[in-house]
Amino acid sequence: MIRKIEWVILILISMIVGHGCSNDDNVIANSGGPYAGMQANYVNSVYSDNLGEFIVSVYYEAGAEPYTGPIGLTANDTWTITRTSLQSLFMNHVGRVVTVPSGLAAMSALPNQNKTTWTQEQLLNLAKANAPLSTPTEIAVGVYFVNGTLNGDANILGVQFLGYPYAFIFKDVVVAAGGDGATQRYVEQSVVVHEIGHAIGLVNNGLPMVSGHEDAAHPKHSINQDCVMYWAVENRQNILTTLANFIAGNRLNLFGPQSLDDGRSYHP
Repeated sequence: MIRKIEWVILILISMIVGHGCSNDDNVIANSGGPYAGMQANYVNSVYSDNLGEFIVSVYYEAGAEPYTGPIGLTANDTWTITRTSLQSLFMNHVGRVVTVPSGLAAMSALPNQNKTTWTQEQLLNLAKANAPLSTPTEIAVGVYFVNGTLNGDANILGVQFLGYPYAFIFKDVVVAAGGDGATQRYVEQSVVVHEIGHAIGLVNNGLPMVSGHEDAAHPKHSINQDCVMYWAVENRQNILTTLANFIAGNRLNLFGPQSLDDGRSYHP
């Protein structure tokens, strides 16, 4: 049972720039100020060998329920993608348990917030009011599924804000990406893994890189298109093309080799 201790970072309220791709440009996290320190502290805690359990806590607004159940005709459960990706990333952290819910009953329902657009401040306020709680040996990241869009941008699938252990998924944009049931699940899961990846320091976002693989044109994203940290994973217009090989191969680990090296090598 997690002993409920609120994150110290939750008392810091200010506007920052987050990760998320728009139709026109890459939205880049601010690398300075207190948020860089908050990010570094969180990343060091996540990769510490003293950490016993990494928990993905999922919250969803009414009408924005995450996909669950089998992926297409395979026997794999939808949330196995997130679990397997994180287990692969933490492979060299001996004894690390990765806890990911698989059904709505293990997730937390939130009332409909009656918003068609969200600002950064509104998203952070929602997360802070329903924040996952952690201890030195059990750390959680919160994933929030909401209706509507970020600032009216119908191409941004997800976003994460520097220094905060939260990821936000825009369900309406996921649905608008199209595709069959299996494709939709891959779209949604890839965005979940991508935004969690930002939160826990990938790529050059607090987690040291073993080899240079940051995309200069899209900072904090990998140059490797066969990695979920590729920039286009956040963009509705590019997502289906980007995920074609993942879907065709029924891939469960979505991280590329460079990102895996980074996660497996860091033991602060």
